[in-house]
Amino acid sequence: MEEWSRKIHDIMDEMRTRIFVEYRVSGTWQPRVNLYESRAALHLCVEMAGLEPNALRVECLDATHVRITGQRGRPYAPGLDSPFSVEAMEIDEGAFAREIDLPDPVDVGAAEITYDRGFLWITLPKTTT
Repeated sequence: MEEWSRKIHDIMDEMRTRIFVEYRVSGTWQPRVNLYESRAALHLCVEMAGLEPNALRVECLDATHVRITGQRGRPYAPGLDSPFSVEAMEIDEGAFAREIDLPDPVDVGAAEITYDRGFLWITLPKTTT
């Protein structure tokens, strides 16, 4: 009985020292977005590290709404061999979707999209009406 009690205390001590993270339930996740405004345009910055360009879709639903959808795979370290354990899992993966309401109407046909260092940039010129 004393050995069993000692094992329980060891397990409890280990649990107190570990960092546990809250795992996301399955389903779509939403990438983080910054929206900047200049005199001539709205500049949408979307955090998209690890994104394969062919796994992304940007749609201008109308002059004041943008939808971004796609898929991001699970990141693995180069040369990672099985078996391994997951100690923390905070990077979202799988299907994502985000709709952004724009504060001003934009010229959908003149939108420009670039991808730089893990950020998707969407430049949306304002309409001149």
